[in-house]
Amino acid sequence: MGELQELQKAFTQHLRNPDQIPIPLGLDKRRMSIYSELIFNNVSALLSDFFPVIHSVLSEAQWQRMVRDFFISHQCQTPYFMKIAGEFVDYLANSELMAGYPKFLPELAHYEWIELALFTSEEELPLANLPDEGLMERPLRISKLAVPLAYQFPVHKISPDMQLEATGREPTLLLVLRDVQETVRFFELQPLAFQMLSAIKQHPHLVPSIWLAGIAEQLDVEDKSTFIENGSTLLVSFNEHKIFFSE
Repeated sequence: MGELQELQKAFTQHLRNPDQIPIPLGLDKRRMSIYSELIFNNVSALLSDFFPVIHSVLSEAQWQRMVRDFFISHQCQTPYFMKIAGEFVDYLANSELMAGYPKFLPELAHYEWIELALFTSEEELPLANLPDEGLMERPLRISKLAVPLAYQFPVHKISPDMQLEATGREPTLLLVLRDVQETVRFFELQPLAFQMLSAIKQHPHLVPSIWLAGIAEQLDVEDKSTFIENGSTLLVSFNEHKIFFSE
């Protein structure tokens, strides 16, 4: 490693952890202190904008400690500020620091991140919803701007006044989508709706009627026609949001 590279490495290591890593020789202490604080404060402010609920449920000391640990220990895979939110989600999912923080933080981070991810996505919704007639017999694909999600915690209800240490009795099932007004919206889902949307997501060109008939058989549903009709009603309701494609 050359002299310049050694200096760059020492420089960035000090910026990440100024309390433990000394300032490289020859650099002005006051200026380095100002620069280090400026970088950290910019990242902290950016993350608080991306994750306002997490910021609100933690004390300021907890937040600062978390951001500093992220700064020190996480090796970001991108230099772009707008992608730092995804890096923070990865950090919370794998950080040993989580032992001292609310257990719901990794899921809450993902919940807050997905809104940003869809809002900034360059994907586009279909120009029009598919005809309701025959929808059950069409091989469907679901837009990348519509994502079914399952969480152990009711992340959509967490706030400074409502924090949970135990998971819910049932998973929290949600659909998040960006609509034609460019607004990101969240919907609570029933298990059948979540399973059907997830199946379409995982298996493009899935034919809903065939899938529902198979599920009814697996579950040994007594009234299969009503079960399939309920699935059809759900499918039509989601079709209103223009989230489906068909070949």
